[in-house]
Amino acid sequence: MSDAADGKLSIDLETCTGCSLCVLVCPVDVIRMDAASAKPVIAYPRDCQVCYLCEDDCPTNSISLSHDIGNSR
Repeated sequence: MSDAADGKLSIDLETCTGCSLCVLVCPVDVIRMDAASAKPVIAYPRDCQVCYLCEDDCPTNSISLSHDIGNSR
């Protein structure tokens, strides 16, 4: 599992198919594709706006956001 530094965003790489929808829907480029593994990585965890688009659009439910945090903006 790939975890963000602050623990609010995680990607289960075992269930992830590498479809890259999370990369496409993230409005602030928090998630990027790793060329070597062809799987997403949390590149900029501190920039996450907790919009839930990645979690909502993931077809395999491989992305989790902590629901006990709020958007600070």
